[in-house]
Amino acid sequence: MNRRLQGILIRKRRQMANWSQETLCEGICAVSYLSKIEQGKTEGSSEVLYLLLRRLGILWREEPEFCRETSNWFEEWYDRLFSGESIRELGPALAQHRQDYRNSPFFLDWLLLSWLTDGHPSEDVKDFVPAMDERQYQLYLRLTERFQELLRKSDRSYFLLEAGKRLFWQGEHGDAIVCLQRGMDQAYRERSLNIMTECCLFLGNCYSSLNQLKQTQEHYADAIRMARSLGRQDLMEVITYNLATTELQMGLTEKALYHLLSAPWNEAMYFHKLAICYERLGQKEKVRQALEQAQTAPLKALPGGPVQAREIFSQMCRLVQFRQDDPNYLKNPEYGQILQSCFQNMKKKLPTSFVRFHAVWLDEWYVANRQYRQAHEFIRYFFLNNKI
Repeated sequence: MNRRLQGILIRKRRQMANWSQETLCEGICAVSYLSKIEQGKTEGSSEVLYLLLRRLGILWREEPEFCRETSNWFEEWYDRLFSGESIRELGPALAQHRQDYRNSPFFLDWLLLSWLTDGHPSEDVKDFVPAMDERQYQLYLRLTERFQELLRKSDRSYFLLEAGKRLFWQGEHGDAIVCLQRGMDQAYRERSLNIMTECCLFLGNCYSSLNQLKQTQEHYADAIRMARSLGRQDLMEVITYNLATTELQMGLTEKALYHLLSAPWNEAMYFHKLAICYERLGQKEKVRQALEQAQTAPLKALPGGPVQAREIFSQMCRLVQFRQDDPNYLKNPEYGQILQSCFQNMKKKLPTSFVRFHAVWLDEWYVANRQYRQAHEFIRYFFLNNKI
């Protein structure tokens, strides 16, 4: 597999340098031999491969001690990844050792894990598929979101969790529940409490989106207990926020406020939900304070690019402020324009769970302005067809 990887690297680096095969192999080997190496028809001798790589400026590292230490290092990070532990420090470490890892038998591990931590590949990864081992190919399938093929090859709990999360964000809540429950069971067999906790969290999210409060509360309560035992304050904040959002959606404002205040979170969406709680309780000054904090806090809980997410979030906050400033907001065309623009942006760019939370205000607008046909179509399309 190492020689196959070297053959692909030689071809890609030669093409990047805009060299012909004749230029590269002159004085080293025959063109036909180089062609077979690049196509994977022969592995090539170690001496020829060394000379070809060196001519391309690649100082290939495969000393026994380096390989032993690097192999152990990558194994530790794979174990952390697949057990659901934090890999926050992995990205900087991969960048620090970039030159060594990308010019070694560990190139594919470096390439795939860098893609995972950076969010984008540094080069066209599909060309290297023929050189991947089973674990690398499974990670490649996860990164390309080809989950059906992935789950036919592996029942690892990490992959089941990632597949379930993607189904949730797509609004396929029933399928997500099945996948996440499988992930929970497999994580138990693997003794991976981190994966179990996240599966439980997203199961709660699914039931929340389906307006099933009892199951939502049960799964969030289990997730909080596990997160607490792991010392995962970050997860506890997210779970408590999600529970409060569910309670707000179901009209349980005082319970939602209690949960929000029990786990303060320096996050813009947290302050937005806090503002809505105070709005419903008629506490205008606290609404104003929460909205001010929302504008300056980091925005991490809203998916999408930072500019796109901030634009939608600004509309969401503006709507709350509008309702505070204008008692007759339901008769104000400007409010209706902002509301409909915000809702359309959320439909296009955000998961259905975000859209569902804000649907009540659009329905309120339609009814107040006697747009009954739009209200009927809205309910029929989004709720009866499970679009939200």
